[in-house]
Formats: sequence, C-alpha cells, structure tokens
Amino acid sequence: MNRRNALKSLGFVAGGILLFPSCDYSDEKVSTIINKLKTTSEEEKLVTQLVGTILPETDIPGGVSLKAQNFIWVIIDDSTSKKNQNAFMNGLRMFHQKVRKNSGKKFDNLNSNEKLNILQSFIDGKNTDSDLLTFLCTTKRLAISGYMNSEYILTEQMPYKLVPGAFTYETCKSIDNTKKINIHG
Repeated sequence: MNRRNALKSLGFVAGGILLFPSCDYSDEKVSTIINKLKTTSEEEKLVTQLVGTILPETDIPGGVSLKAQNFIWVIIDDSTSKKNQNAFMNGLRMFHQKVRKNSGKKFDNLNSNEKLNILQSFIDGKNTDSDLLTFLCTTKRLAISGYMNSEYILTEQMPYKLVPGAFTYETCKSIDNTKKINIHG
C-alpha cells in the first residue's frame, strides 16, 4: 500500500517538475501572442512608439489606440518568411543603436518632430542598412494596413456596405466632398 502512495506522489512531483519551466512570470513577455519570434517588452514598446509616430492621435484615434502594433506583430509572426522575419528583427535591434548614434538620446526621449525627422532621415538615407530599411518600411506599411482595416475606421470613418448602392442606386450622382466614403468598395 505504501508503494502505491509513493509512486502516486512521485508521479505528481515529476509532473510538477515538467510543468515548472512554463511558469515564467517575468516582465520580459510580449503582450501579443506570437509563436515564432523572440521579442522583449522593450522591443514591443519601440514598435508601439513607432506606430504612434507614424499614425498619431488627432481628432480621430491614432494607430496605438486602434492596436495597429498588434497587427504588425501578428503579421510578421504568422505571414512572413523566415528571411524577412530575421531582417525585421535585426533592423528592430539595430534601430536603437542608430537613433542613439544620430541624436544622442533614446527614441522614447525624443519629441514628436525629432522622431519624425529621424525616421525620415533613415528612410531617405543612402547609407541606411538594408535590415533597418526593411524594418522601417515594413513597420510603416503594416501600421497603415492595420489602421485602415481596423473596425473603427471601417465602421465610423468609411462605412462599409456589403452591397454598395443597394436600394439607392442612382445613375448620375455628383461627388460630395463632405460625405464619408468607403475607399474599399
């Protein structure tokens, strides 16, 4: 009888030891669910700041409010080749060094005009590393795509109609610049 209890206890202890490594509660976890990329919270914060710089808050919500940075992480993780993922991550890690070298400050310590000038100089620069350029162009492209395809933009700013013109079809219609339109259809 004691052997059964000992084996049962040993099984529970062995199971606990096997599950223990997955109980990592460190702050370095990224909040977006990604499977293939190894990122830190610092890198996630940088991409969020870039999205906030590219698509700032105005009278309508900006890119950060509409979670365009999460869209970027998911697309890079799920729908990008390993080669492009490596170029993106190398450019992301190189970005800190280049900003500090050019401005003497960290990216999050710059004001919005300085951030825009740094980004523009990197994108327009002839001496920009290819991985850094890949990172910046991919981030810009995916941020705009995630923003334009967000629920808020498609329902509030450019109302989506499943069948455009259904029940209101007019053969001649003048264009009114004050009305909201849907650019996707």
